[in-house]
Amino acid sequence: MGPRILLFALVASIAYPLLAQEPGEVKLFEEDESEIRIKAATKTDIPLSKAPGSVTVITHAQIKESGARTIPDVVQLVAGMNIRWNPMVQTMDIRGFGSNPFTSRLLLMIDGVPFNAGDKGGFPQQPALDFFVLQNVKRIEIVRGPGSALYGENAFWGVLNIVTLSGEDLQGVEVEVFGGDRETGSVGASFGRKLGESGSILVSAKYLESQFPMVFWAEEQNSKVNGSDVFLKAGYKGLQASYYRHQDTVDGFSEAIPDPALPPGAAFFSAPQLEQTVDIFATKYDYTKSGKWSVGGDFSYSRRFGMHCAGCHASIEQPEFAAPANHGGQMIGDFRVGLHMVPGHDLLVGVESRKVTTHDHADELGLGPGQTGEAPDYYSKQAVYVQDQMSFADDRFRVVGGFRYDGKSNLFDDKLSPRLAGVFDATDRLVLRAGWSTAFRFPNFSELYQDSWFFFAGNSLFAAPLAVFSPNPGLEPEQIETFEFGGEYRFNPNLSAKVDFYRSHLTDFIVLTYGLAPPPNPAFVHFENHPDEANIWGTDVELRFRAGKGFRGFANYSYQTQEQVGELRDSVGNLMEMSYAPANKFNVGGYWGPFEGVSGNVELHWVGEYVGPSFYYFVRSNFTDPTVRPLPSYGLVDFRVNYDIPIGWNGKERPWRISFYGKNLLDEMPFQTLIGVDTRLVGREFFFGTTFQF
Repeated sequence: MGPRILLFALVASIAYPLLAQEPGEVKLFEEDESEIRIKAATKTDIPLSKAPGSVTVITHAQIKESGARTIPDVVQLVAGMNIRWNPMVQTMDIRGFGSNPFTSRLLLMIDGVPFNAGDKGGFPQQPALDFFVLQNVKRIEIVRGPGSALYGENAFWGVLNIVTLSGEDLQGVEVEVFGGDRETGSVGASFGRKLGESGSILVSAKYLESQFPMVFWAEEQNSKVNGSDVFLKAGYKGLQASYYRHQDTVDGFSEAIPDPALPPGAAFFSAPQLEQTVDIFATKYDYTKSGKWSVGGDFSYSRRFGMHCAGCHASIEQPEFAAPANHGGQMIGDFRVGLHMVPGHDLLVGVESRKVTTHDHADELGLGPGQTGEAPDYYSKQAVYVQDQMSFADDRFRVVGGFRYDGKSNLFDDKLSPRLAGVFDATDRLVLRAGWSTAFRFPNFSELYQDSWFFFAGNSLFAAPLAVFSPNPGLEPEQIETFEFGGEYRFNPNLSAKVDFYRSHLTDFIVLTYGLAPPPNPAFVHFENHPDEANIWGTDVELRFRAGKGFRGFANYSYQTQEQVGELRDSVGNLMEMSYAPANKFNVGGYWGPFEGVSGNVELHWVGEYVGPSFYYFVRSNFTDPTVRPLPSYGLVDFRVNYDIPIGWNGKERPWRISFYGKNLLDEMPFQTLIGVDTRLVGREFFFGTTFQF
């Protein structure tokens, strides 16, 4: 039975009884999405129903009900999201493809402030089981489609904004203990309180021990992960300040290379331990004067002290590669003014200044063979953006237009990123929208200048590179242009549906190439702009429902196809590879309860066939068969059952929750990323958790 038939059967089975219901007071998932206000789509506070473009919000109620334990696990249930485990961390993209492991084409924000890594452009830490603690999240805003008109680089496939809890949201202490398979154990605690009429404070900490959910790490290497997270947040009126620290250590690996051409005992190995500390500080301010004008701004500073690529790829090349070091950081300042006094217009003007540095990461960077001098260790630039939200016909029709100009830096030329979108309330139940948007992505320092070993063989007596990174200082920024249209229809308060269609056009897409050099030189690996262009077409369908007072859920389906425009090939003769982009995906979630204190859910994440990079089919066949074959489809089924025990504390009843989790019930073990070692997911797992408040 195909995915379209399965989805149709599911929708039909629930839609008939729901459509027959009269409108009532019951809200979807206890929180009506149409009443949620978001900022990620426009940098202004607007209702979700008026947001231009395709936006999905994962509410706090959904997060608390889900069986997911990490942010990637939560968002993989969103239409259009591609989530996969690579050897180091989960990679995320929206309506995209490619083998980049660091999520550098998705803008990651905490409370509207960017926190993509300065050196890699993506996750601020790796290896890592997660990148921000889910217990601190109030909701997640996901904007599908290019966002450079407001945010500049990294907002290529889209934007993911994590809105964190504040002290008044918690009003007390919450403690969680969790454990189970993969030698997993964690304990977390949060304290929040409202201070006076206008202030609040939140303090949160978590400690975790576990293993990466891959056969290579958990079963072959028995590698342990030990990590801690601390999050502090304080607010007073329009001022907010936060600090986030993540620390972890990961046991290293050693993989034997049984090649008769190499000396006995030859192996590929990392540093004994992979360590890192990430610090992110942010402060922001928003003030509105009588609804006529407003000012806002934010400043953030982040840095990472730890291992980089060479900690795994070249641990023996230089002694400093096997030790943590200052791998740079970034400072971002954003100041904006809103003008609201002209009827029918909401104008936003902003300026941004950014500086990204590499610090000691420069030890791993270079200009490549035949080049003199040192690789740049920073770039800085300024940008200005303008946006006007225009309202017509008593606010039934809204047009959002604007652009951002990123000035020339010491590394890159200037960039102009425009966008135009419209939202039309056709009826009280039907909302239509259409838009055109653009984005770019600067190549990061690792893509430009990585100059270390990529793969080596060694033992106690020798070490030699089998492949090396080859720098490419001539990389150009990637560019994307997207047209989309869609709409949402609310059949009644218990049932709503969304559908979106899109077409994206890519130029200067950055690909990772692998090639052989004349003996005795090692093979090379480097990044380059593919000379051809590509198109992506697709659709996302979302359904949310509630049946009675105790049952609710969602279903969504995504279809995506992509093709290279011409027949041009990269420097080693490859067409553009559409890696890790399944044509079909669907997700289903059903939630029930509480009934006499018992509640639970079942969630299904199904991914259709997809392909990996051609080079790794060759590697996995011991360099005998380069044939690219689709990797099989798979479905991950999770469940969670909770029992809430009411306990009185200081005159208030606060439940003590006991939860039992089942993960991957179908015992699937897919290769979500294809490389030379066994990166299959581990099979069926079970966990236990308990949460209590006082």
